Amino acid sequence: MSNTTLNEAEPSLADRLNRPETQAMLHRLLDRAEDLERILAVTSELPNLLAVATDLFDAFAADARKRGINLEQRGSQLLDLFEQVTQPENLKALQQLSTCLPQLAQAGQLAASSPDLLATVTDIFDEWARNVKADGIDLEESVRNGLYAALYLGGQIRRDEIDRLGYLLRSDVLSEHSVTAVGLAGSALSSCQQGTCEHPVPERVGVLGLLAAARDPNTQRALSFAVRFGKCFGRLLEERHPETASSAASASSTREES
Repeated sequence: MSNTTLNEAEPSLADRLNRPETQAMLHRLLDRAEDLERILAVTSELPNLLAVATDLFDAFAADARKRGINLEQRGSQLLDLFEQVTQPENLKALQQLSTCLPQLAQAGQLAASSPDLLATVTDIFDEWARNVKADGIDLEESVRNGLYAALYLGGQIRRDEIDRLGYLLRSDVLSEHSVTAVGLAGSALSSCQQGTCEHPVPERVGVLGLLAAARDPNTQRALSFAVRFGKCFGRLLEERHPETASSAASASSTREES
């Protein structure tokens, strides 16, 4: 009694096939039949494709072993590198580095053009060396002597002497006018030495000779230079050492009173 009731409750296959939703699903399956057929064809070829890929990888691995490459070691290193790169702090650093890529590209272009720049600088230096050699200067010998002089002075001079030399260079002693005056004085000393000291009998000048020389225009110019130098030097002493100058003036006045 229960079996008959159960069979009557379940729909038959024909009834299920006649349902609209079933027919719609069958239509969709039929529309995809060609796609399913291609998928099944590719699936059937998978073993062959897998075998071909395996053969290719084996050949690649054998060639790598011949060249001394350990693929397993390289793979593990690549995995370690990937792990390090994907760490948060490293990713942040890479993001900051990516903002500098334009500057890195410019630096790369400059590095690529550096051989041309070096060749240009070399040509300029060669031209300068030829000009110097044409003037009678041996560049190699000059550089050697300059280095020797620098090393010699470095071994002979002391630190305090270097400080004094620096003070001399910063002063007006080596100015254009000072050097001109020293040069004139040197020429005058040379002329005097040739005209007086080398004379068989050195010339003597008395008081009358001094008075006669004072009327000479050249001597008058020299005396004018000496007087002007005395005024300028005294003014500088007053500016830089006022206490010494005032004490000397008071001592002089005291002597005059006494």
